Amino acid sequence: MESPAQTPRQEARRAAEVNEFVVAFYERTIGRADFSPSGIAEELGVPRQHAEQAVGVLRELRLVKPSEGDADRLVAVSPEAAQMELLIPLEREILDSRDRLEGFKGQLNSFVAAFQKQARTRRAEPVVITDDREEIELRLLEAAQGCTAEVLVMQPCVARETPEFRLARPLVLEAVRRGAQGRILYPHTARGDSDTRAHLGELLPAGGQVRTANEVPDRFLVFDRKTAFIPAGEGDAIAVVYDGAVAAFLAGLHARVWESAFDFDSGAAGYAGTMGDLKATLLDLLASGAKDEVIARRVGMSERTLRRHVATIMQDLSASSRFQAGVLAARTGLVDLALRGAA
Repeated sequence: MESPAQTPRQEARRAAEVNEFVVAFYERTIGRADFSPSGIAEELGVPRQHAEQAVGVLRELRLVKPSEGDADRLVAVSPEAAQMELLIPLEREILDSRDRLEGFKGQLNSFVAAFQKQARTRRAEPVVITDDREEIELRLLEAAQGCTAEVLVMQPCVARETPEFRLARPLVLEAVRRGAQGRILYPHTARGDSDTRAHLGELLPAGGQVRTANEVPDRFLVFDRKTAFIPAGEGDAIAVVYDGAVAAFLAGLHARVWESAFDFDSGAAGYAGTMGDLKATLLDLLASGAKDEVIARRVGMSERTLRRHVATIMQDLSASSRFQAGVLAARTGLVDLALRGAA
């Protein structure tokens, strides 16, 4: 009996070899007491090699078999008889496979209780801090697959996303496609990032809601207000928090930023009217004396891009220094405007 792993490949090969000549060859053999491949080849006016190839295909399909009186001669078999010979073993294999499947299911069910007990033990830890990529991925997968109501995301643009957000991106998309409400917050700078726009081209049609804000104070993910993923200091370490109070606090923070954020329109080009809001935020931060790395992190852009924006602002204000630009912005009321817009 052929093994199940070999059968699909062989069936595909047989299907590829059955052609008009093989059918015509079989038609010539029907109703004869017996025949030889060379005799049929002469009748059809084809080389003996072609006849032998056709016989090979017909043998595999059980449509010809050796004659009882002469092993060198063949006799045609009806398609119904061939089906019985071919399909009965295959049906037996299918039944055997189903029995094996049920057996595996029964055996694996014996381990369900042990797994659930271990999962409860693992969740008994309110906070798990890890920088192990595989563990982070597994915990993200568990939280995302169990998410049924809501997933909240606050993050920088895709070009600057951290490893856990790279792992979470397809999981969030899948949760939204299953019907969970997805609310994703990016900084305004994400509007000018091609990778972010490409990702949102999938997320928005799936039902996800996206807004951008002048500042993204931090990064986190919250699933069903039960499980949160937040940074754990410097580096790639992540704190996985199984605490409803913490998740609810982060959801509240997300809601406050969401209220003053701008809807993202995938059809709009570039910053789509948010550039003024972004510049006002930069002026506010300049006036506060914040360093480049702090400003860049808060608005979600690289320090190089930040310096380019600052240079443009200084030129517009005719300022000779960053400090002077901040002072001039405060005197002209631009900083107050930014504060009112963020309130």
